[in-house]
Amino acid sequence: MIFYTYICFLLHILIISSLQQKSLLGNTIRKELSKFQCDIHDFTSTYKNEFQESPFRNRSIKEITASWQSTFPEGNYRTNTKNSIPFSRMNLREPDTILRMAEYQAMIYCKSTMVGAPSDISSIRNMAKKNLRVGNFTIEATGFDRKRVSYWYIASNIAQQSIILVHRGTKTSNPSDVFDDLDRFNIHNSHGLLNRDFSYLSSSKDVYVDSGFYQRFQHEKTAIVSALRPVLSRYSNPAFSFIVVGHSLGASWAFLNAAYFASQNDINQRMSAIYTFGQPLLGSAAFVNEITKKLNTPNERYVRVVNRNDMVPHIGCGKCIQPEYATEKWIMNTNEVVWKDCDGGKDLKCSSGIPCNKLSWSNHSAVGKLSMRGEFCRIASNS
Repeated sequence: MIFYTYICFLLHILIISSLQQKSLLGNTIRKELSKFQCDIHDFTSTYKNEFQESPFRNRSIKEITASWQSTFPEGNYRTNTKNSIPFSRMNLREPDTILRMAEYQAMIYCKSTMVGAPSDISSIRNMAKKNLRVGNFTIEATGFDRKRVSYWYIASNIAQQSIILVHRGTKTSNPSDVFDDLDRFNIHNSHGLLNRDFSYLSSSKDVYVDSGFYQRFQHEKTAIVSALRPVLSRYSNPAFSFIVVGHSLGASWAFLNAAYFASQNDINQRMSAIYTFGQPLLGSAAFVNEITKKLNTPNERYVRVVNRNDMVPHIGCGKCIQPEYATEKWIMNTNEVVWKDCDGGKDLKCSSGIPCNKLSWSNHSAVGKLSMRGEFCRIASNS
């Protein structure tokens, strides 16, 4: 009887275990299918909203200016100009600090005003005359893509005691941008391949990065560092802050550049902050978490901004994740300048908790009501 009971007990355990495994497998499959469907939704939503429903298309100068003006709690920027405050005296995560960086980011999308001269950046330089958050800056260096359109730039601002490196996001007319976005292969660090750029990473197959974003970083790394070091030397006063900024594809690029700078002692000592807007998923948990810890040591420097239900921060290579140890700054209501600090990248009370079918392209190229696309460059002067 005891033997019979024992056999029945074992069979019961095996059946339950089998059912649990099937249930777990079913849940895994459902999650994968859900993710696949989410990616399909995101893909179609991207193009639908880009060409039809974006709230930042075909706006008049008056509408653009009024929208910008509404990003100030006091309602009138002229009576409370803050564009001469040094970055080191501003709160890293305050909306006004983030919006200053968003303006620097938006300017890289300014189009050339000269026919047949895409590399002309006078439209960016002219923004220094408009009394905006960016204030009176100087363009120190620029990089261009194959079509001679601005790829990245380095600006200095004496009043703000800042040096800013800005990375451009995807430009659909540039095939290289599209290829880098769609390249979903991964580069693993099994044999220390990534340690050439990120010496502090663990050598493991679990440490990997999206190939497309990594290739973008690799392609421009030497040019950027060669341009950056002389600027840092020219403004050697330790009171000057060095800030890295990027949007969309450029956000992943900025993250990788900052990760590289963290292994270069001379640059790392000067790097005060990293701001990414709409940053896609770009690497494994081990990869992004090790880098995030490095960037936030000894002080927090990495600010990952997500605008409402922007879909891009939730898509990327198969097992890529949001950084678990980065405090996401979530703009939960684009009608107010009141934002939320989230508990890491998995906080379901923030953007990670938004259902897939509620994600949208329409909020990807904005920070609250501030457009970070080329239309920002048409804003009226605030003088």
